[in-house]
Amino acid sequence: MIALELACVAIVALYLVVRVRRDPEPRAFLLRLLVLAVGAWIGEDACIRAYHFYAYSPRWSLFLDQVPLLIIAIWPVVIHSAWDLARRLTRDPRHVPLVGALIVLADASLIEPIAVQSGLWWWTEPGLFAVPPIGILGWAFYAGLAMLVFGQRRRSVAWVFPIASGGVHLLLLATWWGALRWVNGTIDPWPVVGLAWALSLTLAALSWRRGAGARVPRVELLLRVPAAGFFFVLLALHGADAWALVAYALAFAPPYLVMTAQSWRAPTQVTSG
Repeated sequence: MIALELACVAIVALYLVVRVRRDPEPRAFLLRLLVLAVGAWIGEDACIRAYHFYAYSPRWSLFLDQVPLLIIAIWPVVIHSAWDLARRLTRDPRHVPLVGALIVLADASLIEPIAVQSGLWWWTEPGLFAVPPIGILGWAFYAGLAMLVFGQRRRSVAWVFPIASGGVHLLLLATWWGALRWVNGTIDPWPVVGLAWALSLTLAALSWRRGAGARVPRVELLLRVPAAGFFFVLLALHGADAWALVAYALAFAPPYLVMTAQSWRAPTQVTSG
């Protein structure tokens, strides 16, 4: 577990160093990341205590109440990198929170099953690969609401606390009691694998046709590689015999590979903001 935690520290540190050096306003970037971390802890710790839907493995070294300290550091990086990507892909700033939330939804859809398979945490409700659908929605809700705050230049980033940390509870409760509670159950993985590949290839084709990756600096795409590689290594170590999970995880690669190829061909962009 120590090796895994050191790898997490290295991934977060790499993102911080590269992103700070590229950002024209490094203090604003660090403040956003800090607010994301504190807000994420407030929201997640309250969710664990209130709903008891999941728990983290006690093998994690350091906890802040119910949440491992490294988790508090990792998810803000995932969310902020998704925000960066959404702003590159979206021409209308009003659409950034939705696009960013969908990117985080995709990230969580990959992360959650592999993490559960690896024993990093577990859910008390059934679902796909032992992850209930609401398990991937929470981070997408939080990310979208936080990005909504970040998009309001005149509004302090501290609004993340009431809007994102508090709002995620309202959205989770509405989603659970309004829909997911009534369809809760184990999900056969293979139809979902087929759906994931169909969606993946469609997105890859759309990206290729519209040249989406050319609008994203290659370094911003490459910064997402270490985290993705981390989970694929976990999959190789703990899920090599789980063929459905392997097929499902591989479906996340094609759109990213297409965007990376397009970004590599595009003229180098040197700024981020």
